[in-house]
Amino acid sequence: MRVGVDFTSGATQVAGIGRSVRELVAAMLRRPDCPQLTLFYAHRGPLPPVEALAACEHVRVRRLPVSPRLALAAWHRLRLPIPIETLLGSLQVFHGPDFTLPPLALARGVLTVHDLTYVQRPQDAHPAQLRFLESAVPRSIDRARLIIAVSETTRRDLMQRYGVRPQRIRVVPNAVGPDFVKVINKEVLDEVRRRLAVPDKFVLSVGTVQPRKNIDGLASAVSLASRKLNQPIAHLHVGRDGWLHDQVYGAIESGGSKVRFVGHVSDETLRALYSLASVFAFPSHAEGFGLPILEAFACECPVVTSACSGTGEVAGDAAALVDPSDAASIAEGLAQVLSDECYRGDLRHKGAKRARSYSWDESARLLLEAYHVAGTGGRQ
Repeated sequence: MRVGVDFTSGATQVAGIGRSVRELVAAMLRRPDCPQLTLFYAHRGPLPPVEALAACEHVRVRRLPVSPRLALAAWHRLRLPIPIETLLGSLQVFHGPDFTLPPLALARGVLTVHDLTYVQRPQDAHPAQLRFLESAVPRSIDRARLIIAVSETTRRDLMQRYGVRPQRIRVVPNAVGPDFVKVINKEVLDEVRRRLAVPDKFVLSVGTVQPRKNIDGLASAVSLASRKLNQPIAHLHVGRDGWLHDQVYGAIESGGSKVRFVGHVSDETLRALYSLASVFAFPSHAEGFGLPILEAFACECPVVTSACSGTGEVAGDAAALVDPSDAASIAEGLAQVLSDECYRGDLRHKGAKRARSYSWDESARLLLEAYHVAGTGGRQ
């Protein structure tokens, strides 16, 4: 079977969807039943790590020499009727793993929709991005033979919002790789602690700086928990600036809270921070999945996260679940974890077990099964 995959996000995005795409492709390539993959990406110049994948037995790499934004604009804003096969040749299946599908000639489309947060919380999206998603995602859903949801939460949202028949949706969850484990090397931990001036007790949060992530609400909750426990608690945040990030910084400043923003860090540093943190907090207003929760679980860091949306589904009973719209609820969750050593130990144990229940290899198997169904016209 000849399968095309839009690898643009895997080539250009460090975390989030980019990580998911890279991990799934790597897991598919480890399987003996891996089809012939054509990895397509849009970028002005060649990216050596992506081009190197062409050395793999089952891989061709094709680059469109324009920016990712221009490629999306051509297909989804200008709606140029240029099928992907014009660029890649004959395909049986083409997978768009990042919300959109280009025009297709004969290939069957497989589309991954990670969440519908732009529908649920439009106030948290940049207006231009919101207009794009409101137009491009429904059109891509119509083009797709099968739709991949990363969680049961997103599956239900797709059925409710867009009326997608359940037979057209397959759940292929995200996962965490075997390299995400608790760091026990004291030299590594001490180096990260010195380099980033990490305090002994701190709350860690991870994610793109944007309103939906509720970093300002968490900052207020950390202040409340600090007063409740009568002890200083630092708040360290890892992640790049996203859309409307100025709103987040402004809300934190006006609220009088303090957050140490360290920007993007390497995976090695991130694992060390999870391992050093007193608690990992992810009280997002809405998520389709919540990959950092699994990363924290795998590093045996106790987690406080939102009871709603995909975060509650991913966390199960392995985290303290809170109401993200209520700073007092978040503060109560933080205080309980920080003050109760037995509870922290229980969450660490449950979290590590929960992380092991997700596997990129199993997700790759499910994805290849979806390719087969889409490409052969098999039973949905």
